[in-house]
Amino acid sequence: MTTSPAPHRRRHRARSRRRWPWALGAVVAVAVLATVAGTGGTYALWNAAADTDGATIRSGTASVIVSPMTSTRAPVLAPGASTTGTFTARNTGSVPLSMRVTTTATKVSYVDVPDSTVLGVQTLRLSAVRDAAACRPGNGGASGALATFDTGTGYFTLPVGVTATACVEIVLASDAPQSVSGAVTDFTLTVTGTQVTS
Repeated sequence: MTTSPAPHRRRHRARSRRRWPWALGAVVAVAVLATVAGTGGTYALWNAAADTDGATIRSGTASVIVSPMTSTRAPVLAPGASTTGTFTARNTGSVPLSMRVTTTATKVSYVDVPDSTVLGVQTLRLSAVRDAAACRPGNGGASGALATFDTGTGYFTLPVGVTATACVEIVLASDAPQSVSGAVTDFTLTVTGTQVTS
C-alpha cells in the first residue's frame, strides 16, 4: 500500500504589530503640549535704546560776609546799664541761609577775680534792626549769658543778596559786685549761615 504524502499546509504567521512607536509618539506629543501649556503661551521681546541730550548740573554756593562790630565801649558801665554795637551780615551766595550767632571766645582783663565772676554778670541781647541808628538799649531779641550766648540754628533766614543789621546790647547786671569794677571784657561772636533745605 502506498501512502500518498499528506498535503503541505502552509501556516500563515500573523503580522506582529509594532505599537511602541505610536505609543512613544503619543507620549512625546503630550509632553510637548504640557510644556507649551506650562509656559503660558509665546513670548516676544523687544528692546530699544536712545540717548538723551547732555545736561549740566550746577551746585549752589553758601557765602556770607560779616562786617566788624562797631565799638561797644562805654566810658563807665554801671550796674544795670548797657552799651550797644552793630554789625552786618550779607548773603553773597546763591542759596538762602539759616543764620546762627554764638559767642566763641571771651577774655577778661584788669581785675583780680575769676573770669567767671565777671562774665556771670553780663548778658548779651541780639536783635535785627533796619539800620545802625535803630540800635538802642532795650530792643529785645535773643538773650543769654555773654560767655555762652547762642541763638540756636535757624534764628532767622537771610535771603540771597540781602544784608541784615544786627544790634548787640551788653547789659551789666544790676546786682554786679564791686569786685568786677574796672573789668574789661573782649568777646568774639561767630555768625554761621547754613543752606536752607526745602
